[in-house]
Amino acid sequence: MTAVEFQATIREDGAIFVPQEYTETAGKNVRVILLLNEKENDVNEDKYAFDAAKIDTVGFVFDREAANAR
Repeated sequence: MTAVEFQATIREDGAIFVPQEYTETAGKNVRVILLLNEKENDVNEDKYAFDAAKIDTVGFVFDREAANAR
C-alpha cells in the first residue's frame, strides 16, 4: 500500500478534490483517513517543509552489513 498526503477542503456536497498528479487512482479502491484540524488556525506544516533537497550520491556504496552492525 502506498501512502499519499495532500490538504483539501471538503465541499458542501461532501466531495474532496484530488490533485491532478493522483488521477491514476481513478477507478481504484483506496482507503481514506480524515485528519481534522482542531482549530482553523492550526500550525501550517508546510512552512516547515523543505522546498527541495539535492544529494549527490555518485560513487556512494551502501554496505548493508556495516549499516546493520551492532
